[in-house]
Amino acid sequence: MDHETLRTGGKILTDIAEHKSPQTRAGYVVSKHVTESAEKLIKKLRGFGRKRVGETGSRGANTRNKKTKRA
Repeated sequence: MDHETLRTGGKILTDIAEHKSPQTRAGYVVSKHVTESAEKLIKKLRGFGRKRVGETGSRGANTRNKKTKRA
């Protein structure tokens, strides 16, 4: 199981157990935490596949532009 899924489940159970006000009914708590988890997942997926700054592979951009002396 995914680490984020376990964390979300724990937060849901904790909120339900600790709070007694009408605003923290099970449906509200589940909805709140699932929405937060979905937003985190979407952010993670949007960043997936993008190269990090500085990642250019074995030949960097600077090495392509350098001229070498030939004898």
